[in-house]
Amino acid sequence: MTRARTGERGFSLQETLVSSAILGLMAVVAMGSMGRLLDQSSTQALRTAVQGLIREAGGRAVMERTYVAVAFENAPGGATGRLYADGDGDGVTREDIRRGTDRALGGTVVLREGRAFLGLPECVRTDPFGRPLDGQDPIRFGRGDLLSFSPTFTSTPGTLYLRAATNKEAWAFRVAGIDGRIRVYRWWKGTWGEVK
Repeated sequence: MTRARTGERGFSLQETLVSSAILGLMAVVAMGSMGRLLDQSSTQALRTAVQGLIREAGGRAVMERTYVAVAFENAPGGATGRLYADGDGDGVTREDIRRGTDRALGGTVVLREGRAFLGLPECVRTDPFGRPLDGQDPIRFGRGDLLSFSPTFTSTPGTLYLRAATNKEAWAFRVAGIDGRIRVYRWWKGTWGEVK
């Protein structure tokens, strides 16, 4: 007669399958959380870059006592922003930029950060105030996509939209014309909310 040794035990097939399933589920949850964290950090970094560019334009307009604009370009390779100063007293215009009359202030800033870039998720149909959006253009500053500041800190009113690659998060930077104030809104879970 043989006796089983006490203290030695293996795993049954059922225990192994259950353990594998639990580990797999934990990995899926962790990957989803990691994706959300990457989206959030990317949109936060891009938000900081855009706010810095806009604030620099307003500050330079007041300090240099001239019109300064952020010229936005939305190209297939990614959106960019670049500061320009008025060279002939009529404000910054696309025509003057092309001719070289309005001079560039510094280099071009690429508006893409990791998993965030200029754009609107397809499911966003209204602006932060509930008004319907006409199309998916993420740059909405006048006809020329120029956010211009005057020496008295008034500006072109408009909105710039950023989004995460997953289409689950978006940001709107609303610039008021009367005082150049920037208000930031976040679109999350189907609604807009102001970020203080």
